[in-house]
Amino acid sequence: MKEMSRYLLGVVTQSLQGRRPTQHPIFNHANECTRALLEFYMYVQYKSHDDATLSYMEDAFRRFHTFRDVFLLGRAGKKAKAKANALRSELVKKRKVDKETNAETWTLSKKRREMNTWQDYNSHEIDVSKELDAHFNFPKIHLMSHWVEQICRYGVLQQYSSERHQQAHKTNLKDGWNASNHNLNYLPQVITFQRHILCFEVRELNLQALAQRRDNSAATCKVLHSGADLATPLSPQSYAKPEFMEPQNRHDGKHPDAMIKDFRALLDNTQDATHRVAIYSGTREFIKHKSHNKTYISDEQLHAMEPCIYHGIKVQVEGLDGKHISQMCDEQEARAGVEGINGTTGCG
Repeated sequence: MKEMSRYLLGVVTQSLQGRRPTQHPIFNHANECTRALLEFYMYVQYKSHDDATLSYMEDAFRRFHTFRDVFLLGRAGKKAKAKANALRSELVKKRKVDKETNAETWTLSKKRREMNTWQDYNSHEIDVSKELDAHFNFPKIHLMSHWVEQICRYGVLQQYSSERHQQAHKTNLKDGWNASNHNLNYLPQVITFQRHILCFEVRELNLQALAQRRDNSAATCKVLHSGADLATPLSPQSYAKPEFMEPQNRHDGKHPDAMIKDFRALLDNTQDATHRVAIYSGTREFIKHKSHNKTYISDEQLHAMEPCIYHGIKVQVEGLDGKHISQMCDEQEARAGVEGINGTTGCG
């Protein structure tokens, strides 16, 4: 488009020279419309603007709208062309009737004059029919009227690109249309196809995150002994230091945690079977990774271990302003987050 804009006006001007005098006004309007559109296009590419350049853009856009009707014939759609073809058929039939009626009275020169007159009339009527049903009411022309306001509010247009929207249009619509049966009910099929693609993508991201968490668990955590209140990551790149709240067992006999004396009691007090299996398998996997000598631990030894129960966690996260803030997650929020993940359960 940039390369074509350098030569478009010269090519249009040269191709419209040497025509009939009656065509000069139309060709002049075509040149002025092309010039105004190219000026507007080049002003838009400026990397900085002021009141003068914005006024030049508005003036070029106004001149484009003044002379754009000269290209209305090029905007005729299928319906306008079909209507024009029907009008041409009617005019041909009418011309045939007149020719048969006056065949004996018209001389040869009269016939030639009548034929030339009819051809001019026929061409004019068809062009008028097409122009009546043609218009410039489509999104790209309408968006041009908002570009000056866009620049005033958000800056130059060089920082924006339409490639992302074009790629999204291909992925969201064209692929779904190609996968449908191209019937009248194609829209639900396109939506279903896109929903399936998104579900697979989300599932793939979840699996990648779980695999990454599993690979990094041995390098980023330390085994917390009973009574510890802080877990420091081993990686020097990480600044997050999760602080566990209430890291001690309740032995006053008035709290439900007092009933959990060992790991077996913890499993028995877990109501959800999926969570129970996740806690068991996750704990055994964690001990396997943290054990230096890879000592095998039997189920009896695991069930007899005394657990340390934490009722919340506070971590340092980066806020929207780039500063580190403390974010707390209590027992209810952690349980809601675990139940909201399909097929996965977190335990620590």
